[in-house]
Amino acid sequence: MAKLAGQFTDALVVIYDGDNNYMTQTTVTGHDRGEMYIEVMEGLENVRPGTHLNLLIIHEKGASEFGGLLKSVRQGVYEIPIYGERRRGVRGASRYKLNTAAIIYEITVNSQTYVLSDPADVIVEDISKTGMRFKSHGLRLIIDAAVHIEFYYHGNRIILNVRVVRECINDDGTYSFGCKLIFKR
Repeated sequence: MAKLAGQFTDALVVIYDGDNNYMTQTTVTGHDRGEMYIEVMEGLENVRPGTHLNLLIIHEKGASEFGGLLKSVRQGVYEIPIYGERRRGVRGASRYKLNTAAIIYEITVNSQTYVLSDPADVIVEDISKTGMRFKSHGLRLIIDAAVHIEFYYHGNRIILNVRVVRECINDDGTYSFGCKLIFKR
């Protein structure tokens, strides 16, 4: 039996097909921990009941990956039984390609928060259950900096807080930053 990481209602859920191809991103509108299912209200209009899904649920206590099966649709509510929470190390986590534009408005270094007068444009390259990677053309960050990053994906505004754990200088002169998801209260 999978150990649920927390209550998923109002959490962000990114939904992929059985081959990990992006399908949609939406919000969990209901979660039954006992029966192990979630409900969403949008994004699965063209998906047949019985379709196998992979889910990345980003919630206040972390991020969790599940398998799921689109069970039923009733009055605009899609019910997805979830199973098999996958627990892997950081390097073993599946990465989901996003390649979407994002903006960084503030950075925290050594407990000091800096609001950028000119927000930095970056590209979110991918996301996993434990973190994300983004690319910058000019912004350079130090390891352990906390970053507030915002982006829109399929019309939904996403706001994440991440901590830089790795930096890579790419062949084209850009910088890629591997980050761990952090959750503030």
